[in-house]
Amino acid sequence: MNDILRSAMQRQLQSANQPVPVEKPAFSPAGTPVPTTAEPVTSLKVKGLDEKAVLVSVKRRMYAPYKHDAEESRNYGAGNVSKHLFEGRDNRVKETISKYTSVYTYVKENTVPWTTGVDMLNIEHYQEFTQGLRQLIADAESHVTDLVAHWDYEVSKDLTRLAQIAAAKGKPNLANPSDYPTSAEIQDRFGIEVRFMPVPTSGDFRVAISDADKASLQRQLQDAEASAAKHVIEQMMEPMQRAVEKLAVPIGDDGSIFRDSLIDNMVEVADRMARVNVSDDADVIRRIADLRSLVTTYSNNKDVLRNSQHTRDVASKQIGDLVNQMSNLV
Repeated sequence: MNDILRSAMQRQLQSANQPVPVEKPAFSPAGTPVPTTAEPVTSLKVKGLDEKAVLVSVKRRMYAPYKHDAEESRNYGAGNVSKHLFEGRDNRVKETISKYTSVYTYVKENTVPWTTGVDMLNIEHYQEFTQGLRQLIADAESHVTDLVAHWDYEVSKDLTRLAQIAAAKGKPNLANPSDYPTSAEIQDRFGIEVRFMPVPTSGDFRVAISDADKASLQRQLQDAEASAAKHVIEQMMEPMQRAVEKLAVPIGDDGSIFRDSLIDNMVEVADRMARVNVSDDADVIRRIADLRSLVTTYSNNKDVLRNSQHTRDVASKQIGDLVNQMSNLV
């Protein structure tokens, strides 16, 4: 661990936050969940990002399986036409691209936004985050190695696919070996670069800066923290709103089929937002705890939701009420 992360973790431990306890909703003997009463919310208040977070930048380099088709572009006459190479998912190219996309998705799901191309990681979960990231990167790189080893086979298979399309459509120039990079070149088309950086503060400058510049930096930090807190709330609201809409459909009507993922998605996002949250605001922490408490109860009683319209109605109202309370924070 470098000095930046060690220092940030030490500061974070000194100012660790304790979550606000919330009461879990309970089920009555009839199987009906007892509604909870949420407490009033206030405005977002966060501070000390440099003590709680570290910035992370992940840049991907990936092969783009498209080739400009000059002949078809001329025939089209209204723009450029690209030839889709390695169409479908049943090939090593698309599988490798999928692995690199998984790295990007993992970073986005386990951080909050800072600025374009840079995200903010809760320093408390740095070890857990980097362990998962290393595993995903290793998996992606192993797929590149496998792709390079089987490159000629994949190209040959794709040329055969395009030749069949060409024969059916009378386009003899569709399958062209020169459209593909060589096996030596494809290795360089993929890559991942990860950088960790400290959250800036006015004390980071080696020369004196003006009070106006310090104030400007402070406003930027405050805006970034508020934006990060809102991101946490919005991420939770999305699956909750879908659940409200789904549970509102009467049993037996089109679209009423209950799937476990409806609840599982809310459990997952509540747990994930508890990890990524860097806000000290009690209302943000409380809303995360409220969602975890509510959906954990329903997670243990999915069959009730599957079969009882009354329970669905109560659940839809409870989740909807919590959505309304969260909306006051964004």
